[in-house]
This record gives sequence, C-alpha cells and structure tokens, in this order.
Amino acid sequence: MKTYVTSELEHNLARALSGEVHFDQMTRLLYSTDASNYQIEPVGVVFPRHADDVVAAHSIAAQHGIPLLPRGAGSGLAGQTVGAALVLDLSRHMRQVVSVNAEERIVRVQAGMVLDHMNAQLAPLGLMLGPDPASGDRAVVGGCLGNNATGMHSILYGMFGDHVRAVDAVLADGTRLAFGVDAPQHPTRTTLRERVQEILRDYAQPIAERFPRTWRTVAGYALNQLDVANPDLAQLFAGSEGTLGTVVEVTLGLVARPTMKRMALLHYDQMRAALEAVPSILETKPSAVELMDKMLLDMTRAHPDYSKYLTFIEGDPAAVLVVEFYGESDAELASKIDGLRAHMQRRGFSGAVVLAETDADMARVMKVRKAGLGLLMSMRGEHKPVPFIEDAAVPVAKLADYVDGVHEIVAQNGATMAIYAHASAGCLHIRPLLNMKSAEGLRQYRAIAQGATELVMRYEGTTSGEHGEGLSRGEFSKQLFGSELTEAFRQVKIAFDPHGLMNPGKVVDVGPMDDPRLLRYGPEYAVPYAPQSTRLDWSVDGGYAAAVEMCNGAGVCRKEATGVMCPSYMGTLDEAHSTRGRANALRLAMTGQLGTEGLSDKRVYEVLDLCLSCKACKAECPSLVDMARLKAEFTAAYNDEHGIPLRSRVFGNIHRLNHLGSLMPGIANLALRSPLAKWAFTRLGVAPQRDLPLLARQRFSVWYKKKHVANGGRPAPILISDTYTEYNYPHLGQAALRVARAAGFDLRVWGPREIDCCGRPFMSKGMLDQARKLAIKNVKRMAPLVNSGQQFMLIEPSCAAAYRDEYPDLVPAEMREEARRVAKAVITVEEWLAEAADQGLLDELEFDPAPREIVLHGHCYQRALWGTETTHRMLDLIPNSTLTELDDGCCGVAGAFGYEAEHYDLSVAIAEQRLWPGIRQAPEAIIAASGVSCREQVEHGTDRHALHPVEVLAAALRKG
Repeated sequence: MKTYVTSELEHNLARALSGEVHFDQMTRLLYSTDASNYQIEPVGVVFPRHADDVVAAHSIAAQHGIPLLPRGAGSGLAGQTVGAALVLDLSRHMRQVVSVNAEERIVRVQAGMVLDHMNAQLAPLGLMLGPDPASGDRAVVGGCLGNNATGMHSILYGMFGDHVRAVDAVLADGTRLAFGVDAPQHPTRTTLRERVQEILRDYAQPIAERFPRTWRTVAGYALNQLDVANPDLAQLFAGSEGTLGTVVEVTLGLVARPTMKRMALLHYDQMRAALEAVPSILETKPSAVELMDKMLLDMTRAHPDYSKYLTFIEGDPAAVLVVEFYGESDAELASKIDGLRAHMQRRGFSGAVVLAETDADMARVMKVRKAGLGLLMSMRGEHKPVPFIEDAAVPVAKLADYVDGVHEIVAQNGATMAIYAHASAGCLHIRPLLNMKSAEGLRQYRAIAQGATELVMRYEGTTSGEHGEGLSRGEFSKQLFGSELTEAFRQVKIAFDPHGLMNPGKVVDVGPMDDPRLLRYGPEYAVPYAPQSTRLDWSVDGGYAAAVEMCNGAGVCRKEATGVMCPSYMGTLDEAHSTRGRANALRLAMTGQLGTEGLSDKRVYEVLDLCLSCKACKAECPSLVDMARLKAEFTAAYNDEHGIPLRSRVFGNIHRLNHLGSLMPGIANLALRSPLAKWAFTRLGVAPQRDLPLLARQRFSVWYKKKHVANGGRPAPILISDTYTEYNYPHLGQAALRVARAAGFDLRVWGPREIDCCGRPFMSKGMLDQARKLAIKNVKRMAPLVNSGQQFMLIEPSCAAAYRDEYPDLVPAEMREEARRVAKAVITVEEWLAEAADQGLLDELEFDPAPREIVLHGHCYQRALWGTETTHRMLDLIPNSTLTELDDGCCGVAGAFGYEAEHYDLSVAIAEQRLWPGIRQAPEAIIAASGVSCREQVEHGTDRHALHPVEVLAAALRKG
C-alpha cells in the first residue's frame, strides 16, 4: 500500500476519532498475530472510545478502500483476527454493561466487554450468560459472538448465538444498524432482510441437506438457524468472524447461576471405551462431560508442582471422563451420582469412580484439567501442539470412530497428538505435535488437515465446533458444504459487504491454510539477530530465541480480574504491555522484522520497560513464559550497546549505599530527607511522591552479635540478613529470632561479613555481570555447609527467589550443580516455621488469646514460585484469628520500579485496582505482607502499617 494513502488515512482518522490511532511499525506488528499460527501485518490500529468512533473509522476507511478488521482479545486460534486491514480494537474502551433487566433476564453490553467481567457484574443478581468458553477471562463479548463461542457446559446452554437477542452493528460503509426480531425499521435493514430471504429460498435444499448433522457447528454463516418467513438477522453475526460488520453492542439472554454441583470421575483402561461411553452418560442429564487423556495425566503426574493435585486418580487410566451435575441440594446431587453409577454398571462399566464433592475437590480436578493443557503448551523443543484440527465436532455416537481415525491419520504422517476437552458435545480438541519450522512439518500440517476434514465429513461432523474457521479451516468450507451452499454464503457476504471490506479472506474466499507467507513460523523462519552469547543459561529452553518463542499468543496475560499476570497490562490495557506483546516484540527484533538493531532497538526497550518482573507469567502463562528472566537478559544486551543508566547503577548498588549510610545513620537520614536530596533524587529520576526508606540506628547483624547468647537450643536454618532487614528494618529479623527462641531454637544469623547481597537489585536492572559475581561468591560460601545438610532462610521473598530461581542459571556452567543444591537449601522464614509446626516443634509457643483479624497480601515471587500456603499454615498457629488472603495482584512497586518517576502513575494504578481497595474494606484488620515493596505500597496508598507475617506471629506471642 502506498505510503501517502496510509498517511492520509492516519491523518483523517486521528482528526475524526476521539480514541487512539496508531500506525507505527511496532503496533502494526504486535497486531499481526493472535493465538493462531498466522502473521499478517495490518494497515494500522485504532481504539474506538464509542460507537461514533466506529462509524467514523468505517466511513473513512471505506472512502480509502481500506479493509476493516474488528478485534477483541486476539485469543482466536484459527487466525480470524489477523489480516491486511485497519484493525479496530474494541477491548480498550468499549467495555461497559449498558443495561440489565433482571426480571426478563436480559443484558445489553458493549462488544469490548470481557465475558467474565460481565458475568461478575451479573452474579449479585443470580444471573450469568450460559456459554462459558475457557478464554472467558480475557475474551470479549464481540469476539465470542464472532466465533459463536461455547464451552464446557454447551450441552446445557448451547452456543453463544442461542442467547443473542439483538445486535447493534456498523456496516462497512459506516451505516449503523440494529438487528434482531424487534429491531426498528430501517431501509437498509429491510433491503438486507429481503435479500437474505431470497437466499434462503434459493438455497433451501443445500441448506437442509449439507449443514453438518451436529448441533455444535460454527462453520459458514448460520443460514440453517433462520426462518425464511421472518429471518432474525442478528443470528447471522454469530460465527461471522467480523465479515459482515463491526458489532458495537449485543443484547443477550441470561440464565440462572447454578446452585450446587458435584463431579464423578470415571476411569477407563482404553480411550475408545471412554468415548463410546459418552452417549450413555448423556442419558443421565449431566451438565458437562470433559475428557482427560493419558498424555495430559502423565505430564501432570511428572510435574512436582502439580502431581499433588492428582488425588482423584486411581491407578494409571488411559482416559478419565469428568462428569459434572448441577442440582439444588446435596440430596438431589447424591441421587444423580448414584443414578450415574447404576446406569453405567448396567452397561458393563467396572472402572473406578472417584467423587469430587467439595469445592476444594472440584477445584483440584479443574486445576489438573487446566494444568495438563498448560504443561502440554509448555513443551520445550521445536515440536509444538499446533491448533488446526482442534475444533472438529461430530455426533457423540460417532466420536470414538472419529478419534480412532484421526489417530491413524496423525500416525501415518509421523506425528503424535494430545486430546482434551468437551466429550459431551463431540468436540474434542486434538492437537498434533508438529515442527512448523520444517518442510516436513508444513507437509504434515496440510496432510493431517485434509485427512481430518474428510474424516469429519464421513461422520457427518463439522470442521469447527466453537473456535471458528478463520485461516486454518476456511479453505475446507467448500469441501464441507458443497459449491451451492458456498455460493449462498458468498451472496450473504455480498449483501452485507458489497465491496468486501470487512475482514476479507474469512468465511468465504479463504486462501490456502498452509500459505507460508501467512505463517508465523515456516521453513524460512530465522532469527539472525538473536544474541550469540547470553549471561543466563537458556539451554533447557533451547536458547534465548526458543524461550521467547514459547509464547503461543493465547493471550492469558490479558486477563484483568484474577491472578497476578500481567500487572502492566492490567494498568494500561495496552497490548504492548502484556506478556504476549513483549514476547512478540522480542521475536520481531530477533527475526529482523523491526530492523537490524536486534536487542539494542529502543522500541523494544520501551515495550519491555513497563514489565515489573513480577514472575507471575512463569506460573500463570500456559506456556510458562518467564518474562522477568527474558527482560533481564534483554536489558543486559541493551546496556551493552547503550550503557548502564546512572539510576540503574544507584538502585543496583543499594546494598553498598546502605552500608555506607549505616556508618553514620543519623546524618544519612537527615540527608535523605533534606530538600537537596529530594532535588537530587528527582533529577536522578526518582518519583518525588516517594520517600526512600530510612536507615536503622543499628544494623540487624550488629544487634544480633551484641544480643545473641547461645542457648543450646535445637539447630535451625541460618538466617541470612537481606539488605532491607539488615539496614532498614532490623525489627523483622528480631521478630524471627523471638519466635525461634520461644520455640527452643538457636538461630544463627549471617550478615554482610558472612555473605553478600543476593544480587536481586542488579538482576532487576539487567546488570547480570555484577549479579553473577555476587552469586559466585555466595554459592561458594554456602555450598560446603549445604553439602553437610545446612539450610538457609530469608525474610524477604525476592531475595529467596534470587537464590532459588536465578542462581542456577546465572553462575558459570561448572558451578551450576552446586548452585542447584544451594537453591534447594534456601527457604523462607514462613516455610521453615510452617514445617516446624507440622513436626510439632512449635508446640511450646504460647499465644495471647485475643482475637485477631488478619488480611494477607501475597508477594508476586512467592505466589509464582512456591505459593502462600506456608504463610497460611504459619499464621494459622495464632489462636482466635481469622486469616483472609486478598484476591489481588501485584502491589505495583516491584523493587525500584514504583520509585521511578516515569513509572509512578502506573504503580499507583496497579495498586488501586485490587490491593488498596481490598485493604480499605478491612479497616480493623492486621495487614500482613512478606515483601518490603508491598508493605511500603500499602502504607503509601492507605496510611495503614503492614507487617511481615513473622512480625504478626511474634506479636501474638504471650508476653513474658
């Protein structure tokens, strides 16, 4: 496209729209991919603030003959939301519930509203939308409509389109129309209605004969859902993939939220037997039937962090069917479970049946179901579980034969596959493991797709049961529907979009699914600008580039209301500041698509700059992308080219500066609070709203050596005095010592004379050479004691994480085994006390019986790497106390991040999302937080003093 055309287009859009308009290369390339296998660069990206912006964007694009592509979370698996068009991202601003009628069970919502957020607002009314796609925590209503999404409970609630009452959409030329049975009259709408009626009459026979015999299909346009006498045109938008117009609002019918539920897990020795049982199970009227196969169960069992959840698995089954029932009472659910048992026994079933009756039990089942998929997606190596035949659906009576057939096709093509998902609807997500970077992988891609399509047709199924056709399956639409029905679809497209501007190349006239020009990875893929040498060890990943490529684009990092990942996206709603956006930026830099600067590109630095290095992605990303680690390596490479900023040197060397200040703490503190220091820090780039922590009058290790008297108590881990405990908050260490002594332990302390800083501040600033020197020194100091069985513990979680997570990859190759042993020997004070309590070693502690309400905020590293369970167990020792963990995310400070002037506003925005509101709702509670940054942020925003959990425990001890 000629530069002057796009320049004029950008100018006109910027002048007409109140939302943002971006035509820069980075934004275009970040929107060139979604969760599919494809990459197509768009013309530009706009972020409409309201429907008038959408109308204006359409009108201007139509004047220039530019295609349009509406987009939400970009979580589609088939390539529906990539194309050479002007992208309209509705997810940033158009995300409100417009109105709710609880009595009629109707909600009107903007198309960019996240599905789970809508349901959260409806929950107090006892209502929800029936379809529940697994991507509901980031998928938006408009995207769910465009895909005709469904989910685990489709046998109860059907498809998204089944709940659509009305659609408010903008056609390609900018005409805004309401669609639905009760939509007001409009000349254009009348014309469309009459044309659709003609199509329904002209193609009545192929519509009746060629649509798949399974109810769960989203292929083609939903002509089979329309009544020729009074066609509801709103239904055509369900599954239309943005090819008819941009939907701005949707009116949906709602259902009552289920009161109670239970699960029964049926174990099978053979996959076929499990699949053959599904029709019989459906006769008992379950709410869902989900499949977990042996590959997913074995991967979960082999993972130390997840194997503990497999309490519901007996033996080594080839397949497990999770059968769920809804009910109004325990008695009703018990009756349904008993009925299932009897029903299956009459049909010869003799396998194990394990019940999940409590919320905790059912949560474990779903955690394994989710973890299994996550582990599948996190497989290292070039062979990946590729989505392209994952959405086929067949009548459940033919499911076993279909799966056997796919197994044969995949095996004949030299590949393996994994299976999971919705057995109840005949829609199993089958993912062959392919190397898309090889010619053989590309051959397998087409051969398996062609074979699976023929198999689907043999069993009267559909190529797409919920994920849409897009680029992956659209090519086979003519084969599935025949030439007549394909022409009917084309006529529908022409009626709504005569110039073919709405998401062209989708639903109709779709190109080859294996066109190498459209693939993100193909035989010609290369990373010429990947780093030739790295500071961290990336061998487990297959190299730095391979670690970046672990991001498959699923967009889980775009969730906002749960978990910790990704705080900067939660605060900005900017794709660039999601984990996916950063991984894409790194990949684009290494492939040269951004230019020849590679990892020294300033634009990539700007994308990674807002990453708080919270490590949440390492735990919450299905592919386990560790962006904190990737950012550290990138920043080191960037610093090689551009130099280390002065502010980074100051923050990185905080342990040395604190040591100097501790020589005369009174004078140092006066200087810290002086106007001159405030001016200097502001010039350095420190936010003027923040005060750096003052120095203690006496260092913790100095106090310890003066006060400590060996008491002949039980041995304990050596307490490492981290930088902040040592110089700023010695009372934390004193609290740990008080608890230890009260329990009869003789706790030793290592201060700066015995061990150096962990290096966390250096790591956070990409100063990995400096961090490595500290790591080598510390590992050498600790290893001999570790080899003798000595443990070490820390109060600050980020320091513990440095030893446990970074050291094994940071030290030289010849020291890695030593570093791994050290990592295993490092624990937190909460872990130690929780384990000691489990062994009965804290029975001597006597507590003040006064009632206490405690609210806990978990540290990001803690939640990502080892969890908050041990903190709960430790605080549960306090009698007459209630402990609640906040359902919040990152605090927003993240070491130096929240102190940096350009990051201050984002830091506050992140805290204001869930942390600060959660604390304000507990005005009388004791606030517990393990991280020093977290405690400072709590005080900064709420004027509440937060305590380390060990302080809370020490304060609860009986005095005397």
